[in-house]
Amino acid sequence: MIVSASSAAQAARPARGLAAGIAAALLGALVFGFIQGKIGHRGQEVGYWALCIGLLTGAALGKLGGRAPLLALVGIPLAVVGVSLAQLIGAAVLMGDESSWPTTDTLTEHFGLVADYWRDHILGRNDITFYAVAGAESYLVAKRIAE
Repeated sequence: MIVSASSAAQAARPARGLAAGIAAALLGALVFGFIQGKIGHRGQEVGYWALCIGLLTGAALGKLGGRAPLLALVGIPLAVVGVSLAQLIGAAVLMGDESSWPTTDTLTEHFGLVADYWRDHILGRNDITFYAVAGAESYLVAKRIAE
């Protein structure tokens, strides 16, 4: 039996898809968190970051994971973690710029301060909504691409 290239590309590869999804969520969190920290927090940016991270995560899961049905569900917590990491990294960059600490030291050695700052000054009701939007978008994109 001859297998076409398109059906071979759609074979389920959950490990590869999971690795790509994790990498996409982390990459999105690093990039958007750094940008967020440099421009400062004004409250509107989390929606854009959530959409981008959800899209990146879902696309990586769907494209590289193939027809693995559970990967789309894995995209929900991956996107939520990616968005929250982006906000934490943004808070660390902002705090690092305001103090004499490098960003990596701020994030690793002073993580409690970063988490307190994030919870008290950044996290809001709208952010929770956008976490849900990121998870839903990741799920829908992964499911659509894998079809």
